[in-house]
Amino acid sequence: MDDRHTAQVTIMLGSNTGDRKANLDNAVKALSGHVDRIAVTRDIDNPDFTGRGPDYLNRLLTGTTTLPLHSLKALLKETETVLGRDRATPRLVAIDIDIVVYDDEIVKPSEYTSPPCQALLAAKKIGADDWGLGKNR
Repeated sequence: MDDRHTAQVTIMLGSNTGDRKANLDNAVKALSGHVDRIAVTRDIDNPDFTGRGPDYLNRLLTGTTTLPLHSLKALLKETETVLGRDRATPRLVAIDIDIVVYDDEIVKPSEYTSPPCQALLAAKKIGADDWGLGKNR
């Protein structure tokens, strides 16, 4: 019998350098070993809020995980590094992966209330066509 808690998660992915779409696709693929029942939204372009870097391409990923929140956070940081994130160049972000919601808790309010996240959450509510191709990848 498996007594591990299964949490619903919403994760924001972003990239503003290189092949941004491929960077997002690689992040989804990397997370698929730890997040089940994955669905992703369509991608949206949006400006860097600081005005200091290139535009971002963003995507939301939802799914379930048995990882506790602290373990999932550590996994996402490790995944960013493996996929090429260089924290020494903060304006150029190969991949940014943030937990927005874990179960019913808003983990990162600044990300949750950001315009790209709100736009993607709104699109998610419209219907299955706006989810894109990502179910169960």
